[in-house]
Amino acid sequence: MIIEQLVPAKSPTMTEGTIVSWRVKPGDKVKSGDVIAEIQSDKAVVEWEVLDGGTVAEILIPAGTMAQVNQVAAIFTTKGDEDVKAAVAKAKETNAKLAPGGAAPAPAPAAVAAVAATPVPAPVAAPAAAPAASAPAALAKGVRVSPVAAKIASSLGVDLRAVKGTGPDGRIVRRDVEAAAKAGTAKLGAPGGAAAKPEKPKLKVLRADGANSDVAMTPMRQIIGKRLLEAKTTIPHFYVSESVDAGALVALREQVNLLDGFKVTVNDLIVRASALALRAHPKLNATFQNNSIRYYDSADISVAVAIPDGLITPIVTKAHTKNLKQIGDEVRALAKKAVDGKLQPAEFQGGSFTISNLGMFGIAEFVAIINPPQVAILAVAGIKDEPVVKNGAVVPGKVMRLTLSADHRAVDGADAAAFMKTLRELLEAPATLLV
Repeated sequence: MIIEQLVPAKSPTMTEGTIVSWRVKPGDKVKSGDVIAEIQSDKAVVEWEVLDGGTVAEILIPAGTMAQVNQVAAIFTTKGDEDVKAAVAKAKETNAKLAPGGAAPAPAPAAVAAVAATPVPAPVAAPAAAPAASAPAALAKGVRVSPVAAKIASSLGVDLRAVKGTGPDGRIVRRDVEAAAKAGTAKLGAPGGAAAKPEKPKLKVLRADGANSDVAMTPMRQIIGKRLLEAKTTIPHFYVSESVDAGALVALREQVNLLDGFKVTVNDLIVRASALALRAHPKLNATFQNNSIRYYDSADISVAVAIPDGLITPIVTKAHTKNLKQIGDEVRALAKKAVDGKLQPAEFQGGSFTISNLGMFGIAEFVAIINPPQVAILAVAGIKDEPVVKNGAVVPGKVMRLTLSADHRAVDGADAAAFMKTLRELLEAPATLLV
């Protein structure tokens, strides 16, 4: 018996993907459920498990090749006496028809099932960096360090005040800490270590002229473009902005991080606060379903994460039931898997609300594009030192601006304003987030 292994749709929006690697070769015997290859979909690298086993007779799509959904990637046999040559010739004809310019491939059964099970398709939030770095850990005045670098510095005994950061805005990143540890120039207690003053990073804007270049868009970039265009042209966006007095928020974060084993970021606090606010305002915790609106009881929050080819939104499920440490650990684990291309479909398909955080870049304010079919997305800017009025006097303060983008088909202005009011109140009284 001849079995054609068709390129599967590993997400509801996937129409093509790259066979990253094959784990089998001609002659291998494969059982149902075995992983035969890794596929780069429009969102992540995922494993391909086969439903029907057999003996690998022919591999038609080599590793590293772009393939259309439903093209024949491999031919399996179950007895060994089949006419493999005829099957290969037929498969090549099928592949030619499904190639770009031929007939459009129909969605694979897996994709249809995925649409029915999880209505939320590809992420389209405004570009955002990994939330794990959303709030730089300031271990001393003037020191900006990523959470991963801070943890490694603690384990290696590296004095961060003596380390020069090479990350964005002079942030100390992992490679800086490892280099300092290897060189032995920034050990805790070393002469001059505590007094070492980090150099102000120089702007890297000058470079030699070069030739123009055309770079083909990756499948992910193409999908992001299509979804962004669809979202912006078909969803009636409206925006509600709010300024948050973030002084207490910053203080709470610093206090919580004094506990051994804790590493809480501002983004973690925002996820927690958003989850609680969504429970109080369920009209924002919803998806638009053409002729109906689906309201969710659980606050499943998608967090936009930048990856080399674009962005993806892994999901913190049931965020309203998790404490800050659980949320922080989960966000960082998901962000790492996203950057490594190891997210499983269940980890990024779904979600009822999205957070896009550009605070790590010091952005003052921005708006994000809704991630359909969700009805709202929260854009988080950086915390700025600004004058604020307290008790009738102008005093130094810390201000963070949030902007909610909402779908006017499902959300009214009063609903959005009420949600933002609750969110601001939670963030300005952050002890409530510890309950």
